[in-house]
Amino acid sequence: MAMVMAMDSATGPARATGSKARIVTASRILLALGGGVAALAVALSSAVIANQVKNPGTAVALGIGPSALARGNLAFATYAARQKTDRTTAITAEERELALQAFRREPLSSAALGMIIASMPEQDAQRRSALLDVGARMTRRSSMITSASIEAAARTHNEPAFFQWLSRAILTSPGLRTAYVTAMAQATARPGAEQTLAPVIGQGPSWADTYWNAVVAVPDSLENAAKLRILVAGAPWRQQAVMDSDRVLAIRLVGNGHFDAARNLALALGGKEAAPARGGGDLLMNGNFNHAPTLPPIDWQLSSLGNLGASIDATQKSLVISAIGGARGYAARQLIHLEPGRYRLSWNLAANGALPQNALIARLQCLEDVSSPDNRSIPLTTGQNAADLSLASATCRWFWMGIGVDVPDGGAGFDAQFKRIILTSMASDGSD
Repeated sequence: MAMVMAMDSATGPARATGSKARIVTASRILLALGGGVAALAVALSSAVIANQVKNPGTAVALGIGPSALARGNLAFATYAARQKTDRTTAITAEERELALQAFRREPLSSAALGMIIASMPEQDAQRRSALLDVGARMTRRSSMITSASIEAAARTHNEPAFFQWLSRAILTSPGLRTAYVTAMAQATARPGAEQTLAPVIGQGPSWADTYWNAVVAVPDSLENAAKLRILVAGAPWRQQAVMDSDRVLAIRLVGNGHFDAARNLALALGGKEAAPARGGGDLLMNGNFNHAPTLPPIDWQLSSLGNLGASIDATQKSLVISAIGGARGYAARQLIHLEPGRYRLSWNLAANGALPQNALIARLQCLEDVSSPDNRSIPLTTGQNAADLSLASATCRWFWMGIGVDVPDGGAGFDAQFKRIILTSMASDGSD
């Protein structure tokens, strides 16, 4: 008995040590498993985070971690994919539900909010407007919120908000810049649009040149485009440098019958000579050829054809015209405003030889009435000369004042040089 007790007392510590070892081993296994699970959870969460923007479907399928943003992005991605082939497609119930789930868990999801706004019926205008205000404060880079804001502003005729959102869209959506600029150019035709657009364009945004090139192609927007250009040429923006789009605008204004707008544009861009002369001054702009044309056809519009060409040599202060056999048409012309009355046209012309009869003719052509009796032609001969004319029609105020060329086929060409061509008003008693 004593021996048995002695043996038990000897083996007891050994069994205790073994139990402790097993417990330690089990703990280590559990810790390892827990660490693995935690690592897997972190990896899955990281995968969700990494894919929630570019691959939201993958992030939602993983179903772990911060998937709220992914749900909103998935709803937007599927809707946007359909829109590429069908611009009239509507948001589905499944997409709206995904967006709602995302917004409940992540109120800062602009994609989810944009989908919710876009799916709301028109009769829920008040709530829609309130959510748009929230979205506008949240982000300026959501194409969904931006397009909905543009649509809402257009529907309520809120011109400042409409153009402000359009300008934001142009800056933040490079892929849609052309479409948004085109929309802005068309919307320029709206009454009073120039007043709303002036602070936007006056700041000189990076897309301003694109806008000006677009708006001159919209006939209905031409008058307001001219008013807008005049505004930004003044204080506080002082954008008075003449651009290529200004020249196109002036030509198209005249071509569409907006004569006053064309002259006002020239005045705003520094063309003081575009104003009607007073006290016997020259009624033509740049009649002494002191500078190259700045804004035709308010200034001289010069021909550049294969058989007829004209240029102004500002250093020699002359208008040079070159023509060969068969040349016909205008060598130079400009828009001019005249009241009924008596006028005198004077000129100083030199040529490289004898000019064929009627090879050079000054033509006054009414732009408002093609049958006007005030359409006149005056043969231009070499030397210093003058001719008088009277305008009696009360229906015509705007004219082309042009230098026409007519050389018969096979006739001898010529080179001619005008040192000046001046049109002045005459007093009623016949004196200059």
